[in-house]
Amino acid sequence: MLCPKCGKEMRKGYLFSSKDGAFSFANEVPGALENAKHAEGFVKLTGLKVGGRTSVPACCCDACRVVILQYGKEAEV
Repeated sequence: MLCPKCGKEMRKGYLFSSKDGAFSFANEVPGALENAKHAEGFVKLTGLKVGGRTSVPACCCDACRVVILQYGKEAEV
């Protein structure tokens, strides 16, 4: 995959969480006591993986420090 910012080839790999973590996206980071699913623009990227690391295939541009990922069933490196 080519970097959308500089056009150089991106390095394939994985974006991963700390143990038992999950990835989500929202317009703003919800507070620690808020239900994240109710945050405006919430998208569940991965589920929890108890006892292991959650990971998502991703591409990284070391020159621009840009990471691109795809989530869901279509995600692959």
